[in-house]
Amino acid sequence: MNSKQKAIRITAIVHRDLTDLVVSALKRNKIHYFHMEAGRYPVLAKRGRLLFDFYQNHSIIDTPVTIFEVLSEPIAENFLLTLFRDAAELNIPGHGTVYSETVDLHSPVPIDYIFTTDEKSKAFGFSGLTGLFCILPRGSAEPIARLLLQNGVAVPTISYGTGTGLRDKLGLLRITIPKEKEILKLIVHSSDAEHAMDFIIEVGRLDLPGRGFIFEFPVGRGLLNTKVSLEGPKQAASMDQIISALDQLYGNMDWRKKSNQFRQSTRHRNYFEGVNVVLNCKEETMETALVSLRKVGVSSSTISINKLIHSQNEKNAFTPAREVANLLIPKKNLPEVLSELDELGFFGEEMEGIAYTMEIPKAFSYQSKLTKNK
Repeated sequence: MNSKQKAIRITAIVHRDLTDLVVSALKRNKIHYFHMEAGRYPVLAKRGRLLFDFYQNHSIIDTPVTIFEVLSEPIAENFLLTLFRDAAELNIPGHGTVYSETVDLHSPVPIDYIFTTDEKSKAFGFSGLTGLFCILPRGSAEPIARLLLQNGVAVPTISYGTGTGLRDKLGLLRITIPKEKEILKLIVHSSDAEHAMDFIIEVGRLDLPGRGFIFEFPVGRGLLNTKVSLEGPKQAASMDQIISALDQLYGNMDWRKKSNQFRQSTRHRNYFEGVNVVLNCKEETMETALVSLRKVGVSSSTISINKLIHSQNEKNAFTPAREVANLLIPKKNLPEVLSELDELGFFGEEMEGIAYTMEIPKAFSYQSKLTKNK
């Protein structure tokens, strides 16, 4: 299996009440394949006030969301971004977020799995964005989310997964590391990415064993949710609406840079780079793949659940119930990982595997400190 295809991954996070509208729009526009996953947006019950904001322990309210993912040809990127914006009215704070990433697809898929169109669309949204992806023990995401929201950094998305691999190697220590995981994602201005990443490492204590990992990933273009609080406006427009309007007025998000508001860490971080391998396969088959990948040094991963929908169910070449895993590996190991998956039959009818990758310019975990000492 030597196929490799450049594609765009569109991710849209929309309020759960808008799910049916988005699904209808996807089907109406002949987007045949799309993935769906449940998640939540944490928002503050009440916005803080001035200097006292950081010290208040604001209540968090969970807003249920649906996470959509579609792979497309590069030419269809703006069309899909615009479609999600219009279907869910993402210009309205609280409705959601949509953004794009460039990925390399390494598996054979049906021809209509990668969406394409001849329809021309104007450049969409804002550039100059960076994403952060973090795996944490269950219950650890909320304190991080609260501080991100209080400081106006970003509105994170939280979903759930199950950890594998690492706990089996830790002996008695494994009982202190929960198997249940939380997956936290957020999109920030690129100039804020380094500081936000360091902030999450400190608050989440990711420099300790078993606390998870974090990496940043490039984002093409996007339109971000600005609603950080459920508190109603006391003026004609809420702060969230003002922020959204200023984004549109300036045509970018540069005015929102937070870099000078972050406390600079005095610790030296041993960051590393690599490749994020995203695996998607039939439900109850991912564990088999991950066990096989231990032969080539993939020691741990987190499995989450999603659905792969076809606009016409009878034409779906895949089993709808799916499992997903993100593997952060050194780039030099990618050929060996793909070869092992191919030999296992991951891309065949038994497992119905899909694999794509994106380069990760910066990542951190407890293991990176061990690497430094070797």
